[in-house]
Amino acid sequence: MTTDFDTQSCAELCSAGPEVRADLFADNLLHLKPGERLWKLYCFWAAESRATQLRHRIYTKLKTDGRLALVTFAIHTPIEGRPVRSNIVRVPDLPAQALDRIISAIIAQTKTPSEEIDELDLSAIPTLEAQFQRLANGD
Repeated sequence: MTTDFDTQSCAELCSAGPEVRADLFADNLLHLKPGERLWKLYCFWAAESRATQLRHRIYTKLKTDGRLALVTFAIHTPIEGRPVRSNIVRVPDLPAQALDRIISAIIAQTKTPSEEIDELDLSAIPTLEAQFQRLANGD
């Protein structure tokens, strides 16, 4: 799992940097509001699902009250090449301390090896604008 932001993490998050940017910029899946910023982005790949490009994503944001919100969904790319999302679930209010426990529980329940998990920690980047710039540039 990657714990710090770096160029490789941004480009390789689910091997789909452009998809992640589309999720966050164009589709605004996190419903980002003024004063909020990204927190951590996760992607889980099962080795056996690479052929179908099925993956599971969890995106989190830091709200202005210091708590988190998240959106989680499955995504796959059929032969036509346009990503399709399903099973979108939103958690509008979550204590920051609960996120690591949730991710650990998902890993334990699914028995997902660390090499099949991408984590992009944007929590140290102080503004949403700077986070978007880093994602847009991939650096």
